[in-house]
Amino acid sequence: MRISYDVIDGRIAEVHRDDAPIVIFQSPTDAEREYLVKEMLVDEHTLQSALDMDEISRLEFEPNHVAIILKRPANYTNDIHVEFRVASIGAFLFHDRLLIVQSDDSSLWEGRRPFANCQSLPGSLLRLMYFTIDHFLGHLKVIHLILDEIERKIQKSLGNKALSNMFALEKSLVYYQSAVQSNGLVLAKLRQHVGRVGFNDEETEFLDDIMVENDQCAKLVDIYSSILTGMSDARVSIVSNNLAILMKKLTVISVGIVPVNVVASMGGMSEFSAWTRHIWWPYSYGAFGLAMIIIAYMTFVLMQRMGMGANPNEDD
Repeated sequence: MRISYDVIDGRIAEVHRDDAPIVIFQSPTDAEREYLVKEMLVDEHTLQSALDMDEISRLEFEPNHVAIILKRPANYTNDIHVEFRVASIGAFLFHDRLLIVQSDDSSLWEGRRPFANCQSLPGSLLRLMYFTIDHFLGHLKVIHLILDEIERKIQKSLGNKALSNMFALEKSLVYYQSAVQSNGLVLAKLRQHVGRVGFNDEETEFLDDIMVENDQCAKLVDIYSSILTGMSDARVSIVSNNLAILMKKLTVISVGIVPVNVVASMGGMSEFSAWTRHIWWPYSYGAFGLAMIIIAYMTFVLMQRMGMGANPNEDD
């Protein structure tokens, strides 16, 4: 799919003409790939890299254009568990046009905060890079909300779904760390070649702002990754603690049953009837039941004094 844009009154707007200076190819067809390779002289390997989600970010200077491979967030799904992935995007800056290639139909401009005072194609490229970082920051806000939800659940009990989401988030943040860091390397290389790319002073200043935003995004990813790692360690401790509490409760139950069980076993034997044959049976068995109650109470008091009956959820 081919979508055309132009810079009108300092803003990037969609147009419907073939000679538009900005063109986005979404999931390019074979004919569109042939056009990019044969007519626009885009390197075929670089074009394949723009469609490969596992490709790293990089900057290359070709004879007639500048080729940039960027990492961007892919649309996330939560049918079974939340998972955030990354995708690649290729930007090819010519003297008179900017060609953008992506592997899906996700929007790059619509629905985002419009930029004013965009007067050139290099400036449009910078807007694209800023939107990519802004997209990462938007996903990180969602990850922050999910982390808060998992943190609330982990205080009680962590179910299988929450546990699956935690592992998926930990995997996603690894992808985000690699993507944001590689984008930062591309930004640093662009900063070294501002004259070769064609940035003016205002665009160079905007590039510095983008680098700051990317560094902040990288720090957020590191922070959330550390938090998630801490949650994983906390989960192991909670599972071990819950197991210890369960074993303690089972021990208390076993200790409490043993004395009563011994007395009950004695009362169930025929010897007890022989011992009490001269006593009216309501008296003998009534005394036997009272003895069991006394023994059970004494066992309970003894366990309380030993601390075995304390509530494990109470703070020290």
